[in-house]
Amino acid sequence: MSAAITRGWCPSLFEPMAAGDGLLVRVKPRVEGVKAAQLRELADAAAAYGSGQIELTNRGNFQLRGLSDKTLAAFSGAVLSAGLASTDPAVERRRNILVSPFAGPAAMTVARQLEVWLESDDGLHALPGKFGFAVDEAAADISVLQVQEQMMVALPGGYAAATPDPVAAVRALTHAFLGLADAGMARMAALVAARGAAVLFAEAGLSMVVLQPSDAPPQVGPMPGAFGLGLAFGVQDAVMLRGAAGLAERFGNGCLRTARARSLVVVGTGDGVSGIAAAARALGYITEPGDIRLRIAACAGLPACPQAFSDARAVAAGLAAHWAGPGVLHVSGCAKGCAAPGGAAVTLVAGMQNYDVVRNGRARDTPVAHGLSLDEAVEWMREKRLCR
Repeated sequence: MSAAITRGWCPSLFEPMAAGDGLLVRVKPRVEGVKAAQLRELADAAAAYGSGQIELTNRGNFQLRGLSDKTLAAFSGAVLSAGLASTDPAVERRRNILVSPFAGPAAMTVARQLEVWLESDDGLHALPGKFGFAVDEAAADISVLQVQEQMMVALPGGYAAATPDPVAAVRALTHAFLGLADAGMARMAALVAARGAAVLFAEAGLSMVVLQPSDAPPQVGPMPGAFGLGLAFGVQDAVMLRGAAGLAERFGNGCLRTARARSLVVVGTGDGVSGIAAAARALGYITEPGDIRLRIAACAGLPACPQAFSDARAVAAGLAAHWAGPGVLHVSGCAKGCAAPGGAAVTLVAGMQNYDVVRNGRARDTPVAHGLSLDEAVEWMREKRLCR
């Protein structure tokens, strides 16, 4: 299996990461979402100071590529001017909140309070940059979920606690993590595995229960009062992003949200969706939740990533017409597996001259087939009835 370098941090606006195509930064939307005017400013800055390529991460962040030491300050200034970031680098590092596009009024109140807390609590200086929060999404180190009329806080693995004050519960669990985590431990899942969720909930003064997993609603295409714009492999350019801003003004209330499914959600569309669907397709967005490309994950790969051994997205695009398996196909340029850190039904892991195949796991897991050419890997999937 190919080697990979694991980085202990995530890039932010003030902490760029060097990549094969220049510097890479992330812009984190506010919990209220992004206004159309802000989206245009971000698109203009991406085109003027970077490559013009804007990715959406599975944390709902915008990831901008192709910046340089000469353009970084001007880009950061444009983002700050647009109101898309805090001026404090430490705050920006820990301001990691993903809010579901379906969040109701009670959940949004919680999200706003969490954002204020993250920006004002100096006791969070030791919180790892990878540590994240979610509201109405069970996809973070600590999540706040509204289950019927009850608010709950949840940890990875479905461990949860009901609480009348979810913000206080999140604060308590966060400080429990900071107090119990070993040096270098960056994620809650690692602490749960090492110490057990019950220890964390007890430390936070909460009573633990286990939640049953539930299917997440589609985040692409028509939704109640909204419309999701899907992206093949989470990638769009500045022209598409400007177009999305226009869709929000033309068909919605002028606001968009980013979603866990690496989609942009136009809010306030009402019931008529035929017009926005056609206009979105013309821009290059995916509008059907069943589109096969939404079940294929791929990292940037070569030449953008110096760790990659293949152009993962080009390979994934070629496989889009053939993938027929259940779940997600993940094409990973190396063993790090950035595009699907939680695993996939099938993962093709690129090596120096070949591919390994992992079933129902992550890129780092033990492969079921080793040292295959791409054609051999495709044939292996055909034999398993996973490819047409």
